[in-house]
Amino acid sequence: MDGAPLPNIHVELSGPSSDAKNTTEVGQTNFPGLQAGTYRLRFSGDSVATFEREVTVRAGQIQTLSIPLTRAAPRPAPPPPTPAAPRPPPIGPLGQPQLGSLTNLAERERNTKERREILLSCSANTRNMLVVLTDEQPQRIYEMAESTYYVVGGQGSAKIGPLQSVIGAGSFIAVPRGTPFSLARQGNRPLVMLWTLSGEPCEQAR
Repeated sequence: MDGAPLPNIHVELSGPSSDAKNTTEVGQTNFPGLQAGTYRLRFSGDSVATFEREVTVRAGQIQTLSIPLTRAAPRPAPPPPTPAAPRPPPIGPLGQPQLGSLTNLAERERNTKERREILLSCSANTRNMLVVLTDEQPQRIYEMAESTYYVVGGQGSAKIGPLQSVIGAGSFIAVPRGTPFSLARQGNRPLVMLWTLSGEPCEQAR
């Protein structure tokens, strides 16, 4: 529409005779020797909107046409690629059924002087351990696993995120993933807890 010539515009002629050509570098083309009659011209190209026009050719006359074309609408951007489906979390091996007494285990560890973690069972992405604390457990955080504790014996303190409390036999502690927490023993006896960690695959089934 700014008047510049348009090269490489495809021009199709249909009517009493048919032909097709592209415009030259100066935006021109011609169809000599046409029979008299009505013709349809179709103009198309990557940069212009397709346009059609009818013209009547009379015998013995030369017709010159000036054809303005409009710029083609911009093509819509391709849709973003579909994100790949997330991989399912890894799953550890299947463990065996287990039966036992936490009370007996806690009684057995009542005089221990060192921190201990005793694996009770491990299946797929869940493990159960008996934790015996004789001091303070440094702060931990599990980004992809949930922790729960059940106090079997002894006394202590727990800090889970903004929460802080004294804990004793019968206390229950839930630690969502990504939450920092710390535990500590109080008193003379070890702090004995059942610890369930869910969300990390077992290295070895039990």
